[in-house]
Amino acid sequence: MNSPRRRAREVALKALYQADMVKSDNNEALNQVLSESVFYPVIEAVARDFLKSTKAKEILSGEVEAFVPDFSDSLSAYPHETAENLPLQVKALLEKYFPGVTYNADCEKEIGSFCKKIVDKTAKLAQIEEFARQLSDCAGENKTTIDRLLEKTAENWSLERMASIDRCILRIAACELFHFPEIPANATINEAIELAKKYSADRSYEFVNGILDRICKENKLNKTGGGSSDHTSRKNAKIVNQESEVS
Repeated sequence: MNSPRRRAREVALKALYQADMVKSDNNEALNQVLSESVFYPVIEAVARDFLKSTKAKEILSGEVEAFVPDFSDSLSAYPHETAENLPLQVKALLEKYFPGVTYNADCEKEIGSFCKKIVDKTAKLAQIEEFARQLSDCAGENKTTIDRLLEKTAENWSLERMASIDRCILRIAACELFHFPEIPANATINEAIELAKKYSADRSYEFVNGILDRICKENKLNKTGGGSSDHTSRKNAKIVNQESEVS
C-alpha cells in the first residue's frame, strides 16, 4: 500500500497538472482532487457498509443506489464537518432518500455509529491532505523561481517543450529539495522517478532523474540526508535564486 506521503505527492501532482492544463487556481484544483480521489472512495465505502448492515425498514425499501453517490459527493466536498455538525448533514441526506428513517428510534444508534465511522475514517486521511497542501502551496508560491531553475538546469529544454506532467513532477520535487530539508534528497528523487513511471511517458523518468540529479549537484544538496545546510527550516528555506544562478 502506498505511504501517506506518496499518496499526497500523487494528489498534488494531479492538482498541479489540472491547474497547469486549464490555467486554474492550484488550491481549487487540489480541493477537487482531494474530494474525488481521497475522500469520496472512503465515504462511499462507509456508506455502503452502513446500508448493508442496517435493519431499518425505510432504508431496505428505499433508493439505495441513488443515495450512495449523492451522499458520497456531498460529504466528500466538505470532509471536515465537525462531530457536532455531521449528524445533521447525514440525517438530512438519509431523510431525503429514506423518508421517516431519522424518526425511527431504533435507527438512532445506527446513525450515530455511522457518523462516528465517517469522522474516524476521514481523520486518518489528514496526513495525505496536509502534505499535499504543503506541496501545492509551495509550488504555487515559488513557481517563478522554480521554473527559472528548471529551465537553467535543463539547458536545451524550455519549459514549453517539456511534457506538462513532467513539469509538474519537477516542480513538486524542487519544492521538496529546497523547502523540506527533513526529506532526504535521494528519497525525493526516487519518488519523482516513480511518479514519472506511473503517470508520464516510458522514458520520462530518465529525464526527470537527470534534471533533479543535476540540481542536487549544482546546489550541493546532500542526497542521503535532508537539504543543504543552508536550508534548515522549511518555512524559512528559499530556492537559490540569485540572478547569476538562474538567469
